[in-house]
Amino acid sequence: MAAQGDWSPFNSEVQFNLADLLYRRAELSLSNIDNLLELWEKSMAGLGGSAPFRSYQEMHAIIDSSKLGDAPWECLVTGFCGDVDEHSPNWMQTSYEVWYRNPETVISMMLDNPDFEGQFDLCPYVDLDDAGRRHWSNVMSGNIAWRHCVSRATTISMIGMH
Repeated sequence: MAAQGDWSPFNSEVQFNLADLLYRRAELSLSNIDNLLELWEKSMAGLGGSAPFRSYQEMHAIIDSSKLGDAPWECLVTGFCGDVDEHSPNWMQTSYEVWYRNPETVISMMLDNPDFEGQFDLCPYVDLDDAGRRHWSNVMSGNIAWRHCVSRATTISMIGMH
């Protein structure tokens, strides 16, 4: 677990929060991130400061170097599987790269993370209201969790308890 005030691999809390805002919350385009950082840099020039990142590439490199994000990237190449000829639309003639991190690896890492200790209920359940209607609220209230539980008798006692 990181020490209080340790924002590694980010240099500061500001750098971390800016990356979180631009990448995750606002999902800004790469060109808009660079435009914002350029304006920030210009505004700080007379004050002897600088922007938290030089470019979106630097920000992405720091995000990717996070210790909690060390699930390796994998690439799936896919495309249209039917008959294709020179008259087919471009999208049918193109192959596409889909980059992802293996969900099983990511979930295993999350469950191994001490920050989640006691924060995740691993019991599958079915939540019913007074009228008998089912409420779907998270993965453990879903059918797949219910179907894959070890003992149906154990989970029956969980109905309506959440």
